[in-house]
Amino acid sequence: MSLSHVPIAIVHHANQYLITNGYKNRPGIEEIIGPPDASSGLRAIFDLHSEYDIPFHLHISGTFIEACAWFDPLFLNEIVELREAGLIEIIGSTYAQNIMPLFDDEHNRLQMEEELYLFDKWLGSNLSDVSGFWVPERVWNTEKLAHVITDPTLSNGGFQYVLLDDRLFLPKRSRNKFDQNPSFIPELFEAQYIKDSDHLIALPLSDQLRQVIPLETKEQEQRLNTLISQIQHEIESGRDAIAIYGDDMEKVAGIPPWNPEAINHYKQFLKWLTKKKKVKAVFLQSWLENISITSQQSIGTGTYRELETLFDAGKDYMNWANSKGWAPYQRILEKTWDMYKQTASKITYPSSLLDLAKKHFLACTYETAWHDAPNSVHTGKSNNPVAIPAHWARAVASHAQSTSVLIESVKWQIDRKKTRFVHAFIDDIDNDGYQEIVLRNNHGATVISPQFGGRIIYQFFYSEDDGHLTIGNPTDDWNWLEELNDFMDVPMNHPGALADYGFEHDKYDIQSLNIKENEVELILKNIQTNSAAMGMTKRYLLKKGNNEVLISYEHIPSKILPLSLDIGLSPDYLRLLREGRSSIQPFQIDSKRGFQNGNVVSWVSIESEDTVWRIPRVPIFGHGFCLGLTISSSSGSILIGSGPISSPYEGGSS
Repeated sequence: MSLSHVPIAIVHHANQYLITNGYKNRPGIEEIIGPPDASSGLRAIFDLHSEYDIPFHLHISGTFIEACAWFDPLFLNEIVELREAGLIEIIGSTYAQNIMPLFDDEHNRLQMEEELYLFDKWLGSNLSDVSGFWVPERVWNTEKLAHVITDPTLSNGGFQYVLLDDRLFLPKRSRNKFDQNPSFIPELFEAQYIKDSDHLIALPLSDQLRQVIPLETKEQEQRLNTLISQIQHEIESGRDAIAIYGDDMEKVAGIPPWNPEAINHYKQFLKWLTKKKKVKAVFLQSWLENISITSQQSIGTGTYRELETLFDAGKDYMNWANSKGWAPYQRILEKTWDMYKQTASKITYPSSLLDLAKKHFLACTYETAWHDAPNSVHTGKSNNPVAIPAHWARAVASHAQSTSVLIESVKWQIDRKKTRFVHAFIDDIDNDGYQEIVLRNNHGATVISPQFGGRIIYQFFYSEDDGHLTIGNPTDDWNWLEELNDFMDVPMNHPGALADYGFEHDKYDIQSLNIKENEVELILKNIQTNSAAMGMTKRYLLKKGNNEVLISYEHIPSKILPLSLDIGLSPDYLRLLREGRSSIQPFQIDSKRGFQNGNVVSWVSIESEDTVWRIPRVPIFGHGFCLGLTISSSSGSILIGSGPISSPYEGGSS
């Protein structure tokens, strides 16, 4: 009698935020993805699987998909090609890898739907084939999550199985012993129906397998051989057993802070796999279709061993979620979510701006409440003896407050139908502790920050039945910057409009705000005492009848001439997030230059003789494009506008 194969399933989890390039404190998107020759990064792992013809499972977070779609959409095409070649099976999860038990059903459902939308858009997946679920940070709670994950009204018809750490299959009293000495337990290599769920299957991620892959030492290879022999014995005895490896893809790709030699070690593992005639890499869905699951198992609340015990997040993650350091950010998330739900309940028609508000908030729950733990490979050198909220986690959550601006823009869109006049007001609309100025009419709205460079931080335009963000990229990575509207120096990001070289952080004072029936004029003065630009003024003029703001720089000190500035444009920011640059085209009509995205255009026009175009410092930032200008005299004027790619923007007058 011939012996049966030992099935092994490989699950890679690729997870990043909407990152860019040029960081000093972390790898950029190019380093993580790797070059086209697949010599490093995640591409190197794809290349190895192709070389050895070994199938694997891939979960890729929605935020990472969008970062790839913007910077390197070819990488996503390569995933599609591998899937079509039978080497990849896609695993589902949530868009921003929020810690699911911390959120209500509605939020978790929106997260899953946004992720499935991006799978359909970029990975070419038949959503009904996406049956497996990667639980963010593997934090599981049956009561809170099982019914949400199996919901048949999800776009994929609901998920059939979840990947959970094997230790959760054990009674609570047995976990500590297993954690200290993870001995072989046959039941931890079986599929089980989760008790008190709608036939949701739990598949165990093997801790022992995770500890030996990639193969760095002979001792690890010996442990792997022993484990496979034990599983093979169980299969010969009639047990439907499987070995499942699952962990961060960055680990085997050697992305810092992981071992840079990891790719070579992972290659040794794949070589080992090809030589083992009685071991076969399988897809989980196919394997499940050929076995019989007869038992139910109570799966306790918990997560992977290191997070729960070594990093001290606790079995339900609440040590981190309820920490004193996280409390202010938790209040931001709760308040903002309530605000969104209240607004959404009143909107009965499609609204792109409300969709953007929702999407932005979902992104801001990324890796919720993550802490830098003293024992974590992800934590840099620290003198803190206990875990504290990570800098980037605090920044991401802090920017959830920007959701309020997007929600207000929905209200302005509704209000525009009531009047044809101009409006202006001063208020702290994003609750960041600083006042912003809003100039608006029935064609659009412009938001200006006196505190941070007198820059335009948002511009919206309203069509007959919808609205779009055309300046501002709030969802993109802020790295460690918690301030909502500040300029991000390294890497350069979030320029908004009117980012003056060297003076982006200067504080301005409101000199006047004059509101008339047909126009509104705002004058800001630079009051930064230690700045060479002190005394410079910016004058903003918005008239009724169009979405164009005339900006005049006045009293520019001679010692800072020529003055250069960047204007960042993100025409239809929601579409840029979801679809990348695929629809972007340069726009130029008469004196107007800018960018067109589908039917939306955002542009700049020079209105003074001593103002000329120049190459911007960073032509492409986050999800946006920069135009550069230089003013060579004590004053200069430009016009900034946005709207549909139709009259009056097709060469006609406004």
